[in-house]
Amino acid sequence: MADFYQDIRSIDPRMATVPGNRDGLAWHLPYEAPMRLFGFPWFDQDHAYNRLPLKRPAQVTQFPDGVKAMVPAKNCGAYSLAGHTAGGQVRFRTDSARFAVDVEEFDVFQFDHFAPTGSMGLDIYLKDGNQWVGLGATRRDPTQAAFTTEIAGGIRREMRDVIIHLPTYSGLSKLFIGLEETAHMEPPTPFDAPEPVVWYGTSITQGGCVTRPGLAASNILSRLLNREVVNQGYSGSGKGEPEIAVMLADIPNPALYILDYTWNVGVAELQATLPTFLDTLRGKHPTVPILLVSPTPGRGALEIAPDRTHDEKGNYMEETCRKRRAEGDPRIFFFDALHDGCGEDFWEGYVDGCHLNDLGFYRLAHAICPVVKALL
Repeated sequence: MADFYQDIRSIDPRMATVPGNRDGLAWHLPYEAPMRLFGFPWFDQDHAYNRLPLKRPAQVTQFPDGVKAMVPAKNCGAYSLAGHTAGGQVRFRTDSARFAVDVEEFDVFQFDHFAPTGSMGLDIYLKDGNQWVGLGATRRDPTQAAFTTEIAGGIRREMRDVIIHLPTYSGLSKLFIGLEETAHMEPPTPFDAPEPVVWYGTSITQGGCVTRPGLAASNILSRLLNREVVNQGYSGSGKGEPEIAVMLADIPNPALYILDYTWNVGVAELQATLPTFLDTLRGKHPTVPILLVSPTPGRGALEIAPDRTHDEKGNYMEETCRKRRAEGDPRIFFFDALHDGCGEDFWEGYVDGCHLNDLGFYRLAHAICPVVKALL
């Protein structure tokens, strides 16, 4: 066993992590002007990088096998994962040639099939003309909660829009962004519209298993739309609980809700939760479009249904859309992720038969984008 793990750094120095050089940098909080923080609807209220409000009910309604049951809120996985900063973005403009972060994380999840640069890393995009260009991700010792590192350097000095994407499967207790001391800063170029898209779903929605956070579907969609996309994906835990629906309905001025949680529930749970979830959103937002999404294809699409026919959950989502439209709700829609979400050779787009890799996320985001644009 002594020789089982080899250290590549002795052969390829570029594989080594490089500690951040703090010389010549000024450090900025991401929620202080002119920087802008996105993806946390309750930040002004709670002052925490949290995707749900810190004030929560004592119990949550669960639907095991379609039967209502109350469990303590601490047992609701969505609350356990709400501190993960999936979909969080820091946006600003600067002419800095260097970019660094000083970070302390908590509740860090590590996986055997998920790169640490994606689950616990940050990355950076700069606007070059009309195109967002990804320049780098944090390289660090994954066993350490606190680290300082440079994400990008040697950039040509000119004013540009910048996005720093936050980790998908860890929380942040501290975040400072380092720019050159002589750099100028401005507020980010405004979104095309201020109303956010709210994407509720599963581990896939949360970002499993991208190699860096900017490649999660919610972040790709945000860049394609030039709009805030609030990531409400909860790994194994976005199960359509009515209390979560109430919180999502409280998000001010949503442009669109995407409901994409079928991977996390059985047919009975979906039938028990979806009507109440929809009624709750409609109670607050009677005209906001709602997009129901079928499961993306997984290995079951080959093993169980080689012709890629929908399973019961996909059929139920489509039937619910059709039924509600017939009953007088013209602002509810269906997206067929099984056929349209990941390409004909969809098996190239996942890691483990379920969770998407970078190619899968790229395809999903680009497939759903024109549908979302039409609804907006």
